[in-house]
Amino acid sequence: MGKQTGFTLVEILIVIAILGILYSVALPAYTEHMQRSRRADIQQELLQYSASLERIYSRNGGYPNAFATQNTDYYNLTYTATDKVSGAVSDFKNRGYSLKAAPKSGSAQASDRCGDLTVKHDGSYSASFSDCWE
Repeated sequence: MGKQTGFTLVEILIVIAILGILYSVALPAYTEHMQRSRRADIQQELLQYSASLERIYSRNGGYPNAFATQNTDYYNLTYTATDKVSGAVSDFKNRGYSLKAAPKSGSAQASDRCGDLTVKHDGSYSASFSDCWE
């Protein structure tokens, strides 16, 4: 009689259980890594827009009333011109600005713990947590 080869049902179930445990540990880590990567990309884009706005300020003596930003697959970008002192809109030469990147709802970035990322005319950054801009 020949020797039988193959796997038993118990061995296959053990392998499936191990793969399930690895998957449950690896998927959240991978998701968080991808969110951090997308966050770094949008931060770079916000800083590039900010540099463009500073060039406009140095040429014209103020920030523009409107500034074109381009949304990404994961973030909606908005530019808001504001008065540096009171927050109200005033003449061209007395404006500050705020650039905001808000995660798109329904995207993979929507569950990012940092939420909205903001850059202002004074160089300040903000997000839901202080370590989001590190």
